[in-house]
This record gives sequence, structure tokens and C-alpha cells, in this order.
Amino acid sequence: MAKVIHDDVVEQILIRLDVKDLIRFKSVCKSWHSLITSPGFINRHLNHSYNKDHYNNQLANRGITLFERSGLRNHLVGSSNGLVCIFSNSIHLRVTNPLTREVRQLESPRLIGVLQLCWGFGYDSARDDYKVVIGTKKGENQTCFEVLSLKSNVWRVIGDVKYTFITKAGILCNSALHWIVKDQNNKKLIISYDLSKDEFKEIPLPVNAKCRRLGVIKNCLCIFGYYSVDNVWLMKKYNVKESWELLPREHDREMKNHIVHLLRPRLPKDEDASWFCCPIKHLYWEC
Repeated sequence: MAKVIHDDVVEQILIRLDVKDLIRFKSVCKSWHSLITSPGFINRHLNHSYNKDHYNNQLANRGITLFERSGLRNHLVGSSNGLVCIFSNSIHLRVTNPLTREVRQLESPRLIGVLQLCWGFGYDSARDDYKVVIGTKKGENQTCFEVLSLKSNVWRVIGDVKYTFITKAGILCNSALHWIVKDQNNKKLIISYDLSKDEFKEIPLPVNAKCRRLGVIKNCLCIFGYYSVDNVWLMKKYNVKESWELLPREHDREMKNHIVHLLRPRLPKDEDASWFCCPIKHLYWEC
């Protein structure tokens, strides 16, 4: 007599599998398809994968980069929870899941042809939604910000800021996007846009820090220079100036794995083609 496996046991087994296996197992039966495609299972699988990476002492970080091909002008707007936002030829805006090969066309920004100064993509946990943010040049040292949520697929203006942007791509940390800017007094600082509260804030930089780029290390915001990784500052407590800490020099750090996912279109000449990722693992000095 065949034994019946309870649904909760089946879920605990499936939740530990890779996405590529789950895609195949959707075809096993209707109940598995219903389970695997349910929002609750997707969130639990995402949390399990996140915790698996978080507690892997040999894995430092994951990143994503675009495969460059002549004739195609694709910009990586950002990535969050396995979804990737891409801006093609300054017109077409898409969100793709490279593992499932799903692509969704989004409404193009209203200010097409206007110089885009900055952009970003991230998850709004308060509304269980994803948002695309684009800043366009409005005047001298003035940037107009627009935001689009995936649920509405409608652009709306959220306001103007008066900064000169040093970095273009918004770095997602603590449910906010971040850029390095200069204010009207030529003072360098970080501005953040909270995806849930729809508000901007200034974040102070450490005194005399040489910073040109933003990043995230161990879920903390960090800054560093263009070419040197010796001057890496980590903000241990979010938006607390006193928590900035200069990390040890390169030769004092532990060697760990850093995985970069190379994103490229499945059919290079077809703008509507699906995208897929190829993971590239390499070693680097962990901070």
C-alpha cells in the first residue's frame, strides 16, 4: 500500500530545491503547480534561499551585470529578490526573472528623450510591490524624480531635488535607494529614497572619506573609491554618522567567494526575447 506524503512535507522538500528544478516540477501535477506558483510559496522559497546564502561562510556576496553586445544599449536599472529591471535604448523598460525566463514590459517613462541622471529598482515591503525610480534633468542642478510601481504600471512624479549626482545607479539597502551627490554648497553626501515612505533623506559621510562608489556589505551600506579597495567605509548602523567604520586593509581580509550573474538576452537581436543568467564564481578579499 502506497504511503501518502502530507502536503506540508512536500512543501518542505520543494522549498529546498533550485528554481530550475521547481520549473520542471510544476508539470508533475496540478497540486504541485498550484503550490509552486502561489505567492506564499514563492516568498518562503525566497527567504530560504536568502538564509542559505546568509549563513554560508564561504559566500561573500552575489551581484549581477549585463552582457554587453555591439548595437544594443541596455542599462541595468537594478535588481531585487531575483527580479531584474532593464532599460533598453532609452525607451523600453522591462522587468525579467532570468531563472523562469519571464519578461514583463512596463510603461515607458513620460520624459522620453530627457537626460536621465539616475535610476533604481527595489522592493516596497509595506505594499508588497516593486518600484522603478528614474531621475531626469529639469534645470541647473535640479532633478525631477518619477516612480512606477509594478502593480499599477503608472508613472507619477514624486518631486524635485537640487543635487549634482556623482553616482547614477541607485544602491538598494534598508528598503531605500542611495546615490552619492553634491549639494548646492558643493558638499558631498548620500541621499536616499525610501521606497515605502516615498521620501528623500540625507545621509552624512565620514569625515575626509575618499568615496566615489556605493555598495552593500553584510546588509550594510558602504562607500569606496574608484580603483582602490583599501579605503572601504562601512555604516554599521543605518543613517548613524558615528557608525561609519574604516575596514581593514586588503591583505588583512578573509578570502571568500563572490558570485556574479552575467545577464544576457536569449536571442541577442530580439528586443522582446527572454533573458537568462550565467553565474560566474571568483574569489575576492572579503571586508
